Amino acid sequence: MNKRILRKIFWATTLVLLLSVVVCFSVIYGITYYSKHKLIEKNMPAYNESIEAAKSVEELEAAIGDGEGLMYVGVLSSEGSLIVSNISISGEELYVKDAEFIQEVRDKGSVHRLEKLYKDGETMVIVYVAIENAALDENGYIVVAYGMDVNFNDLYFWLAAGGCIVGWVVIAIITYAIFTNYVKDEVVPLEKIQIMLENFNKGNYKPVDYEAKYVEINKIVDNINAAASKISNTLSDLRYEQNKTKFIIENVAQGIIALSGQNRVLVSNDVIAEIFETRANIVGIPIDYLIKDEKVLGEIKRAVGAGENVTAGEISVADKYYRVDCRIVGDEMFEEFKDIKYFLLITDVTSEANLAKMRSEFFFNASHELKSPLTAIMGFSELMMTPELSEENRAQCAKDIHESSKRMATLIEKMITLGKLDSAQYAEKKTEDVDLRKISEEVIKRLKVIADSINVTMSCEGEATVKGDPNQMYTLISNLVSNAIKYNKENGTVLVTLSQTDDTVKISVKDSGVGIPKKDIPRICERFYRVDSSHSKTSLDSNGLGLAIVKQIVDDYGAELKIDSTTGVGSTFTIIFKR
Repeated sequence: MNKRILRKIFWATTLVLLLSVVVCFSVIYGITYYSKHKLIEKNMPAYNESIEAAKSVEELEAAIGDGEGLMYVGVLSSEGSLIVSNISISGEELYVKDAEFIQEVRDKGSVHRLEKLYKDGETMVIVYVAIENAALDENGYIVVAYGMDVNFNDLYFWLAAGGCIVGWVVIAIITYAIFTNYVKDEVVPLEKIQIMLENFNKGNYKPVDYEAKYVEINKIVDNINAAASKISNTLSDLRYEQNKTKFIIENVAQGIIALSGQNRVLVSNDVIAEIFETRANIVGIPIDYLIKDEKVLGEIKRAVGAGENVTAGEISVADKYYRVDCRIVGDEMFEEFKDIKYFLLITDVTSEANLAKMRSEFFFNASHELKSPLTAIMGFSELMMTPELSEENRAQCAKDIHESSKRMATLIEKMITLGKLDSAQYAEKKTEDVDLRKISEEVIKRLKVIADSINVTMSCEGEATVKGDPNQMYTLISNLVSNAIKYNKENGTVLVTLSQTDDTVKISVKDSGVGIPKKDIPRICERFYRVDSSHSKTSLDSNGLGLAIVKQIVDDYGAELKIDSTTGVGSTFTIIFKR
């Protein structure tokens, strides 16, 4: 930068000096010309009278002198030819061939101009004057040329001019040196400022440590450094807020869409792309491209028109359900961004919907299951109140009422167990060491009478300990063994196998029963779901809650349930706990 400025200063200085030389020469020329012209006009009157009075050439020569005067004097005829002059011009005579010029001289009385007349080519200022003299010219007038040398070609003039030129060169050098020093003091700080501003444009707001000679420039540098620091801090805060907002938006479970007043998408997060399974950029598309439910769309448009925050409803996408909440954006929130009109928050409520559906089904099935034994109890009770009923039938009714009551009690007990397990995920669990071998033997002992009724042999192998609730572990193993007995064959077997490693604990219950059809395995743990009970060989009545209880306990402990079954061969239920 400083080199460019120095070059410009040099050429500007040179141009100014050259113009100064031209102006000075022009002034010298003008002054010289003006002074010679005035001197001629001062001396002309003395000659004019003598020339006008001359009656012959001889008198004319006497009037103009012999060349020793200050001026050249030449007399011309009215046609422009030289009659006589006081100084002889070598090799040529003064002769004016331009008749129009001669007429101009006569009309104006006098005309002055520069001409070269001397043999050495010196320039003279010549004044032409028309004088009435009928004796010397038949046209009644003659033209007198008065001339004085301006001396542009003499030695003194060129010495003076050369001195001026040298002086101007010296002045140019001094001026250039002064400006060079000025550039160092003034331009170098400007270069630093320029570098700082260029860094600003590149996004680099690092302050520059520089101190100039002048206080004013230091103030400018300090102000720029302060601005750089402020901008850097502001951008840092802005980036932090942007990253924080982006992190929150991209990591919330909800889908977020910002929409314009024309119901077009302006911003969306990644959850929206996952929900609607779109990889394309959806910015600018209408919201009804994503949401097809007319009822929900209508509620959104109504809420936007009324400026209300509402829950617009639920939509179904694939096999999931989502709640759509509409949130209106106030003008004060996005004062500079009027295009954002409202937000849609799309929340996955599939689990809530499924839970509601499951509860509905549960209460329906529970009421249905309770209705059967209750109806039996009521029927047998009414029958017992019949006077003519025999004692034998009365005893049978009492027995049936007792069995129905036991069935109802068992069902209610399992429903209570499921209710406790549902709430157990929120309650504090017991985490004591549970001896699974001891619990397995207790279960086998309690169910031995039922197993012996169909000649099913039960046994337990291995040792294992798990951290948990003893009551829940007992319920888990009891339900698995009960099912193994219930759906076993006569003279069949039930084997409980326990094992553990550093990472896992396994409980396996294997039976030689009727097995489970492949189509029923995915649903076998649903509440109140039952496989065909016609193959049951025991008095245990299935209510479809045993394996549901097992699955709930397994899920509560974060364990894994594996079912391996072959129809007609048997089933193996394996539970794997992580240690």
